[in-house]
Amino acid sequence: MTYDEFLSDVLKYWELFDKGLKKQANKFLFEFSESFKNTVSEENADEVLCRFCREYLDEEKFPARRYLPFQLTGLIYDYINRECEREKMPQMRWAFQLFGKHYNPHDPKNENNPYNILEKAYSHPDCDQRTVDLYFNEQIEWLYWGAHHFPEGCIISKESCENTIQTAEKILSENTVDPALVKEFDYYKKLYEIYYGWDESGRNGDFYALCESAGLEFTPVRAFYYTK
Repeated sequence: MTYDEFLSDVLKYWELFDKGLKKQANKFLFEFSESFKNTVSEENADEVLCRFCREYLDEEKFPARRYLPFQLTGLIYDYINRECEREKMPQMRWAFQLFGKHYNPHDPKNENNPYNILEKAYSHPDCDQRTVDLYFNEQIEWLYWGAHHFPEGCIISKESCENTIQTAEKILSENTVDPALVKEFDYYKKLYEIYYGWDESGRNGDFYALCESAGLEFTPVRAFYYTK
């Protein structure tokens, strides 16, 4: 199968789906994916799916086509797994981009943890800027999650917070990172310093006032509690 033939079938699915012909689109996609698995050699499949992932993720040739259907992600997942086992880049980064943020129905037991693969991608000799920024952003995401219920409490442990900050600072010492991400990291680093200082001193004073005096804008996430 040539790449043009593969892309033509993917575009045909999207066209049918956009017209509201979902049953026809899904039937077509199912038949296409089964044919692909049964008739296309592994070498040919790797070549085709590599180009599609590159155009989809790196070159962003399909900006309005962010949703990939189940049958197509299944084909990609098989390909990505093969390449991750060989520790190839940028396929390890692609694994995280495609399967790292939400539940992956192709790996219900999470046997191929995308974050662990991203760590390997960052340590790879061919690590690129996208990988650096993704890995750095994951540290921010963890800090964001930990502060979700400030000032009432912290979701993550202090040790986890310190390890995450240490990882982020290591990344900064080794690479150039998107300035917007650095600014966000600095915010959370300072926020945690204020929180732990306030918490360990017996929670004396007003947490919000401490944030304001440090030049931090902090708005708590609303929490709702129910009693039986």
